[in-house]
Formats: sequence, structure tokens, C-alpha cells
Amino acid sequence: MQSTPQLRLSNLFDVLLFVKTVVLNRVWATVKRKRVGEAAKARHKIGFKAQCTLCVHEHLKFIFNAALATQVALTQAGEWEYELDPYYTNVAYYQSLDDSPIPELGERTELDIYRDLFFRSYLPRFFLLEASVNPMPLLGVVVKDESSDLYKNMTVSQDLNLIEAFTAGFEEPYALSFFLGNMVRYQSKKQTPGYLSPSESSEDRNNGLVQSKGFMGYLISTGHLHIRQNQMIEDRWWEFEWKIKGDKVIDALDLSWSFRGGFKIHDNPLITDEFYVALKRERIQDDGDVFSWVQNGGIEFKYRMDKNTGQSIGQQLIIDKKIPLKQNDWVLSFGIGVVRDTKFKYKGNLRDEDDFTAFVFRPSLSF
Repeated sequence: MQSTPQLRLSNLFDVLLFVKTVVLNRVWATVKRKRVGEAAKARHKIGFKAQCTLCVHEHLKFIFNAALATQVALTQAGEWEYELDPYYTNVAYYQSLDDSPIPELGERTELDIYRDLFFRSYLPRFFLLEASVNPMPLLGVVVKDESSDLYKNMTVSQDLNLIEAFTAGFEEPYALSFFLGNMVRYQSKKQTPGYLSPSESSEDRNNGLVQSKGFMGYLISTGHLHIRQNQMIEDRWWEFEWKIKGDKVIDALDLSWSFRGGFKIHDNPLITDEFYVALKRERIQDDGDVFSWVQNGGIEFKYRMDKNTGQSIGQQLIIDKKIPLKQNDWVLSFGIGVVRDTKFKYKGNLRDEDDFTAFVFRPSLSF
């Protein structure tokens, strides 16, 4: 009888030790620094060249520490993935923590995927390291910092600046993330021309099968910069969340989802620490009505509240219109929505007298 693969606890302990030394100790340092008080710790807006230098330094330091931890903790090869998008570009490395491969579940319904992930989440069996950057929000900062006249000329009204509208919705220019949880693969039927992804075999593609993935677990993210109305503010932040994410392909239908909740703390005392819940869901149907927001569309919602008082500090709602381009298997997307910050989102000289609402226009092309 075939033996059940056993979790290599030494590997898991090594990874958790990396999290403790590189992540948790710095969180504690952030908390201690914050206690110094607002007057001593107020941050000033910094120039774009300094921001770029700091970003490169943070990414290199993270990759170096992650590579050391991976080399010490693991003996088997992992997998790399990347995503290119004008609003969210990332590269990720994921690795199993035991001797068993990532579970292959065959064909599953969306409800089956949730159930499989939930019952497998009691013991983490894989981790993921990710470095991401948000190009369009960074471009908004560059324009406002380096071409202030152009930025002012893009002001349509007191409440609408076109550059801000096309770059709003992201509070950080980049993030470094560590995910610990479970991952499953499952098969879906779709005849898809063109690119063969690393997770798909030639046999699967010939049979019209597409490999999809589902994730559930715990995510830690960090960065040292904060974007407010296209201006960069120095702020060491930490984000801790529980997350479930996945996608499903059924014939001509592509469905993806993300549900998460957690909290975010800031080293800068002028920015309010928060709890939040968020969801994102997208649907693309090649043979559906291109004018239908239900068959080809998406929605993204986030609600934030003060971590200490429970008072609402902001909401975000963006609705996407998806237009599938069948010839190239591309998807053109137009998002519209609002990002609202209440006057309790910031403190001191960053605080607005009234609530602030930014309109969002978000065009994108995925392929």
C-alpha cells in the first residue's frame, strides 16, 4: 500500500522562523516606534528619486532574504509565475512544504472548490513569496511630482482630476508578500488557442483542458511608502489577512474571485490603522452578450474601519465592463467607481476637514 506523504516539519519550522526573524521582529519595531508620538514621528512627503531608490533597496533586500530562507528550508524545486497589468504587476514563487504534489482535483464546481480548500486549510502545505508593483499609481505620483503644471491642467472640477481618476484606488506603490496556506489545482474544459501556461500539459491542452488554481490561507504584506492623492508619504506599513482566491474556466466562461479580510497597521502615526473586508469577482463569457454587465463584467468592493474605534474610515467600489477579444484571447476592461476616505482616515496635517471622494476610471488590457 502506498504510504501517505508526510509533512517535513523541519521545512515548515524553517519557513516560520524566517517569518519571525524577517517579518515579526520588524512589526514589533514598527509598533515601538509608533509609541514615540505624532510630533516626533510625523513624516514628510519625499521626492520621486528618493522613492525609487528606497523601492529598489526594499525589493533587493526581500529577494535576498527570501532566497536564503528557501535554500535552507527546502530541497525540492518550486514554481514561478508572473502577471503583467498596468495597475498590478507581480512575480511570485510558490513551493510545497511536503513531499506530495499540489492536489489535482479534476473537474469541480465553485462550491466544491471552497469546500476542498476549507477542509485542507487546517495545516499549511505550501507557501508563496510575491513582489508586486502598481505602475499606474506610480505614474500618477511622477506626473504630480515632476509635471505639476500638466497635473493642474487635468483638473476638470474641484472634485475631479483626470490623472487622479485614472490612478486612484491603490494606497501603496509596491508590496512584498508572504502567503502560507493551501493550494489546489483542478481541471476545466475550454478550447483556448495560443499560449500554453506552465501549469498545463500538452496532453491537457489537446484534450481541451485548462488547469486552474485555488488558494486559501494567510497573507502578510509590507512596504514603506503610502500614496495619498498622488503624493508619496513615507510610512512603514504591515498588512495581515485571511484570503481565498481562485478561478474557474467552463467552456466559454471564465470566472475568478477573491475574498479577504484583515487589518493594516502604519508606522506613520498620521495614518489610521484599520480593519477591512474586501471582495472581487469577475466574469468573462466569450459567447455572452458583450453589452451585458452581468455576463461580461466584474465588481470590487472594500470596506475599512478604524482598528481602535470601529468608526468607518473609507469605502471603495469599482465596477468593470469586460470586452472579450476572441481573435487574440485578450480581454479589454473599463472600470468605473469611487474611492471614499472619511475625515478620520488621516490625522494631523494630513487630515481633511471633510470626507474626500475620488472618482475612478480604470482601463486595462489582459492577455
